[in-house]
Amino acid sequence: MRLRWARALPRGLWGVAQAARSLRQRPAGNPAWGDPSGDPHGDPRGDPSGDPRGDSPGDPSGDPPGDPPGAAAFEAALSALEAAPGRRGRLELVEAALAAMPALGVARERPLYHRLLRLLPRGPWLPRGPLQRLLGPFPRQQECGLRLLEQMERHGVMPDAETRFLLLGIFGPRSRPVRKCQRLLYWLPRARHLDPHPLPPVLPPPGLPIARLALRRIANDPDARITVFQEPVPDEGDDKGSVQPFIVGAQSPDQQELLAQHSPARPVFVEGPFPIWLRGHRLQYHVLRGDPPEPPLGAEPPDPERSLYFPLSLDLDLERGPWDDDEFDVDEVLEGPVFALCMAGAGDRRTLGRWIAGLQQNNPVLGQTPVVFRLGGGDPSATPPGLRLRAGPPPPPVLEPPRK
Repeated sequence: MRLRWARALPRGLWGVAQAARSLRQRPAGNPAWGDPSGDPHGDPRGDPSGDPRGDSPGDPSGDPPGDPPGAAAFEAALSALEAAPGRRGRLELVEAALAAMPALGVARERPLYHRLLRLLPRGPWLPRGPLQRLLGPFPRQQECGLRLLEQMERHGVMPDAETRFLLLGIFGPRSRPVRKCQRLLYWLPRARHLDPHPLPPVLPPPGLPIARLALRRIANDPDARITVFQEPVPDEGDDKGSVQPFIVGAQSPDQQELLAQHSPARPVFVEGPFPIWLRGHRLQYHVLRGDPPEPPLGAEPPDPERSLYFPLSLDLDLERGPWDDDEFDVDEVLEGPVFALCMAGAGDRRTLGRWIAGLQQNNPVLGQTPVVFRLGGGDPSATPPGLRLRAGPPPPPVLEPPRK
């Protein structure tokens, strides 16, 4: 990886670039380092609180994350820049430092952003009079301040009164960075609890921990039980789960009761994999589903000549009110009821068969019910090569000699 931002650093600080290169080559599953490389742009819907360290009581790991390995190197570089005489080239150095912060794992440290603002001069970039203020002075310098605030917003770091005070001394009261800071101070506290299911600021390491977190979010039922059917072997290292992949499933008491009422004469289906994203991590899950419900006998067949834009009749229930019960009924799902969810380290039939065998302990009806595996329906990469759409014009037809 080429670190282009390292060219703006002085010659005595090139060791920071080497430290960033070594940190970027670390494995993504290191829990002590929090995997900041997997989320270079952060989550705009994350927790935009004022906590500069990103600690949250919702962190499933329990312990607050420690100092990132690149924090010491970044602070040493800032100390050297603060001690260096002169103010020439400070704008390029701040932009280079902003590009290096995600690689060093310090993008959520609010005091470091304040130290970067203190590197900029106070006074030379202030507009001199109303005419200069009207013409938008110092556009490149204000773009640097906007880029710093946008990176704070992207990584969930909320500015405070000190941030606004520093911006006022550098750019003036009516500058674009100060207005951006005022908008962040207004909207981020109001959007802090906008997401009803927020993610922790530091995701668990890849594998079984992040799979349990994803299943808890998919299940959306406080009574759902997350069961580990198989532990990964080996449980750490580069070949984690290569010998024996992990298998973890989720099932609620309502789904268990619905599966007990299923007729053993009708099969159940294992479908997937279906993708789910947790910030920058892509996971896959499988579902155990039943047949779609049959239409009632008295239902009229649909008219093929009926227009979807101009209906022939309108059935409006004007007697309904906000007190009526509009709960979601699992029995009326057109795709069929979902009996269980699963995430596994491998999506082959043998691994999913172990999941079905583990479900039989609490669901004895599965021992008498045929199970049909329909794999590859939710993953575009699992589509057969002959069924994929090809870019460009179709191939020319091949002429064959006539048959005798």
